[in-house]
Amino acid sequence: MQLPWYRRRAVLIAGVSIAGLITAALILYGLYPRIGAWAIRKKVIARLEKKLDRDVSVGDIQVTRGGKAVLKDVIIKGPRDGNEPLAHIARVIINYDFWASVHGAVRVSKVRVEGLRAVAVRNGPDNDNFSDIVRRFRKRPGKRKRRISGGLRPEVVVLAGGSFRYDDATSGVSLAGEKLAAVAKRGGVFRAEAANLRGRNELGQTGGVDKVVLTADLHHLIDSAQIELAGGRVRLWRGMSLTGIAGTVAKGAAPGRLVVDLAGGYGGARGQLWDAKGWVDPRKASGSLALRADRFTFDRIKSVMARTPVVVDYADTSVNVAVNIDVSRAGLTFRGDMSLGGLNIYHPKLADGTLRNLEVAGKVRGGFDRKSRTLHLDSADMTSHGVAFSASGSLSLPGGIDPDTGERRERKRLAARLVVPPVPCQTVLDAFPDKLLPHVQGFELGGTFKTNLHVDVDMARLDDTVLEGSVGIRGCKVKKAPKPMNVKRLKKEFVHYAEVQNGKWIPIVVGESNPDYVPLWDVSPYVVKAFLTTEDGRFFRHHGFIIHEFRSALIKNLKAGYFKYGASSITMQIVKNVMLYRAKTLSRKLEELFLTWYIETVLTKDRLMEIYVNVIEYGPGIYGIGRAAQHYFAKHPREINPVEAAFFSTILPSPKRRYKQYCHNKPSRWTMRYIATILKIMLKRNHITQEVYDEYKDEPLVFNRNLDDVSVRQCQKDAKRAMAKAKAKHPIFAP
Repeated sequence: MQLPWYRRRAVLIAGVSIAGLITAALILYGLYPRIGAWAIRKKVIARLEKKLDRDVSVGDIQVTRGGKAVLKDVIIKGPRDGNEPLAHIARVIINYDFWASVHGAVRVSKVRVEGLRAVAVRNGPDNDNFSDIVRRFRKRPGKRKRRISGGLRPEVVVLAGGSFRYDDATSGVSLAGEKLAAVAKRGGVFRAEAANLRGRNELGQTGGVDKVVLTADLHHLIDSAQIELAGGRVRLWRGMSLTGIAGTVAKGAAPGRLVVDLAGGYGGARGQLWDAKGWVDPRKASGSLALRADRFTFDRIKSVMARTPVVVDYADTSVNVAVNIDVSRAGLTFRGDMSLGGLNIYHPKLADGTLRNLEVAGKVRGGFDRKSRTLHLDSADMTSHGVAFSASGSLSLPGGIDPDTGERRERKRLAARLVVPPVPCQTVLDAFPDKLLPHVQGFELGGTFKTNLHVDVDMARLDDTVLEGSVGIRGCKVKKAPKPMNVKRLKKEFVHYAEVQNGKWIPIVVGESNPDYVPLWDVSPYVVKAFLTTEDGRFFRHHGFIIHEFRSALIKNLKAGYFKYGASSITMQIVKNVMLYRAKTLSRKLEELFLTWYIETVLTKDRLMEIYVNVIEYGPGIYGIGRAAQHYFAKHPREINPVEAAFFSTILPSPKRRYKQYCHNKPSRWTMRYIATILKIMLKRNHITQEVYDEYKDEPLVFNRNLDDVSVRQCQKDAKRAMAKAKAKHPIFAP
């Protein structure tokens, strides 16, 4: 039966339509990967760029017909990100409902991010991507949260592998982590972990964590957060670190607060030796912690002590610390108690033996100001072996805002004050370990001692360094001195032992029985004036110490970067050479200071100067002004003229090395320039008159040396032979 024409036409149209739909579907199916890639670039990535205000580049986009899109080599970078991009992702895998996408609906089930490398920086207003990203993702108050179409928000997001780094140059804080892994589900469940976290805080202390795990509800991130730490460590200072840190940071009873409960040990030693309990509020950047290290002996941290050989015999050493720390946006404050007892230390630069039973205990209070980056010690009221003292000070770090100038600080500044209230002098002396002041043992003191010292060093302005105050030893007096150190023996003839080489000593009689000895009244006044010019201009006015020279020496040493310059007065040189001999230890320096004060209370200035000119070295084996005047110029010391006197003052720092001028029978050009300078200074200080200066300013320096008799080489050999002869003639003296 033949259908009517209109039905045949309808069937034909239907067939053509179905064929067209099938053809269109086939074409669409074939073009789907390209269309999907285009949609991701033009829609999703464009939207992300607008949200982040950054360029988002993708190396390759692969869209499959099975509901998967793979984005490779994704780079997110903008002007605020510095030299490195904000994020570099190796691969992003997106799983979605393919058939829903054909109908124009997007339902993303899972997003997997692999190989993330994120870098956040804060280096000033023009290079701060951290603050920028936080601001862009933070909910803006006063606006309703925009609802996202149900399909674009994935059911789950997975981070598999990655690393991050955060550098804050403005505060000095940095943080980095590896092996990142995280899972976030639409319901709000969030779990993340990272390994090998490491960082640095504002004070330059470093630390790290082997593993950290964070769990939270994304809808209430801070209130629900719980952090578990394992294998944490913090380096407090060189040789001391907190290790084995473990515990939790979890939701507390108060809204927004997280309860902190951590514990650990020291330097890798096993066992729990301290704990930290308290709370933090991340939104308010505030918190409070109580640190406790209950008393324990150092034998529990043997592994640490083995790496710090300065501390010895540490089984009896004990420590106890209880400190409370409060944190705010402005910085932090701390207060607490601490004690250290039974400490035994040894170092060859400290003393010749072990310093035993050191102890200190007291209260400390201070804090850290974030804006100025200043660590301040408001007070440290301590007691050690019956002597109370108080210390305070501050350390301003580079990068902080100077409160005086309002400018950002480029160099460190250190200020400190030490106060010892009035205390019996004998109590202070007894507080020192025997090995620290071995030559002072046996002294009996009367009177009262007190100290108030202040130092302020700004590395940006070293010439403005402040060193002031007083050491109240003048309130003390010696009631009894041990026989070897009794200065009264120096009032009359005595034997001085000079070290001609390391460990080699020769005796020198300082008195009338030595034919080379010359009393001060028989020495040319020019010799004394030259020594006053170069060695100690205030010798006849001070009490053994050149106070202003301590400050000058400190500034010079700071500029040099190490302790190169001293501030020794002539009295200190006498003590060093006649009473203590030379030894570069802290022990000898402290003894030198004590004995300098003591010798000044017993001997007159004239006697001190007389000893000085008769015991110092003027060349190899040449001790005393008597031998020196005869050897160099064939004169008696009373006949020495200003030029010859100035020459003697030029060779004092290195008499053996500068002796070669005599062997060459010609002073060096440096020596002649220095002599001219000394003469000018002597004139300026009225040590010589204008007439004397005019007479001798062009006077040549002539040695008593005949080159025809002895060659330069032979002269130098004779000097060495004289030294060897002196050593062979006299036995080794061990003080």
